[in-house]
Amino acid sequence: MTESNDRAQASEDVARIRELIEAWRQAVLAKDVNALVSHYAADVVVFDVVPPASLRGVEHYRENWQRWFDSMKGPLTFEMREVEVAASGDLAYAHSVNRVAVGEQDDIVRATVCFRKIDGDWRVVHEHASVPLTMDMDPDEKS
Repeated sequence: MTESNDRAQASEDVARIRELIEAWRQAVLAKDVNALVSHYAADVVVFDVVPPASLRGVEHYRENWQRWFDSMKGPLTFEMREVEVAASGDLAYAHSVNRVAVGEQDDIVRATVCFRKIDGDWRVVHEHASVPLTMDMDPDEKS
């Protein structure tokens, strides 16, 4: 492939991944676990903000999402901000800063998602979510 073809393919791949990310976001809002995990690799590895801290396998991830959805008390808001996507060859990544609100609880969750092209389409092979740690960074400051 020429450099121009490589750039065109990367641009198409980024557009496809953005479509998958939006479909995933819509599935979260609909609390549709099957649609949510439909683009994950069977052996996905996830580091999540809800227990357990890490898990392997799409079926375990499906169960974790369902447990979270079932525990919700109040309406769900899920916004993705600062979404960045990069793709090259059969690997890609995306990262974002997300607002997740359930009832009265409102949180910021950072996410990094790694994709691999498998059987002609992109699948999530690793996902890492984290929340900012709230701590006193200046021990001399009086509150």
